[in-house]
Amino acid sequence: MLPALRPALLLVDDDPTLLSVLARRLTREGFDVRTAGSGQTALAALERSWPALVVVDVMMPGMDGFELCRRIKRIADLPIIVLSAVDAGEAKVLALQEYAEDYIVKPFNPDELVARVQRILRRSATGRGEIKLDGGELEIDLVHRRVTNRTGTQALTPTEVRVLQVLIGALDRTVPTETLLERVWSEADGADPSYVWVTVRRLRRKV
Repeated sequence: MLPALRPALLLVDDDPTLLSVLARRLTREGFDVRTAGSGQTALAALERSWPALVVVDVMMPGMDGFELCRRIKRIADLPIIVLSAVDAGEAKVLALQEYAEDYIVKPFNPDELVARVQRILRRSATGRGEIKLDGGELEIDLVHRRVTNRTGTQALTPTEVRVLQVLIGALDRTVPTETLLERVWSEADGADPSYVWVTVRRLRRKV
């Protein structure tokens, strides 16, 4: 059996001081915290590993927080908390309707962010993040990236989780190889069908 994994968080803000304060506070609460100072850096971090939740500041140079949130939602159904120095009604409503689980106005107490992160992850753990099959003998946890069956618990890679999300979303329909390539792999990966075959083969061994 694998040890329990600490929920991973990705904090995205161009203010290094705020990032440091929030990272220390969330780490004390038992989270595995990663940080990014820009939208591009955040997207690169998501290519390496998938967090359980993303915290995104709106006002950043280059790619702003709203655009980053839209890009994240195109590649993964991850819960997002938006941080903003402006309590703009229209922007807040749009964020909550389209991609954000929560919206926090700066300045705020770090304890407030901790409480909201914990609340969202509790809801995710009992909702879309966990799937039980075969009478509960097979459990797939997309939030913490692991699968549990009769033989024990194994970790899932970010790519394996993305493949599972596509397959689960299709219910009982057959998903063509081309669809998995388009939804899971980027053009930079070369769009080789062997990526799909190898990943699906690994998943079959794990589940």
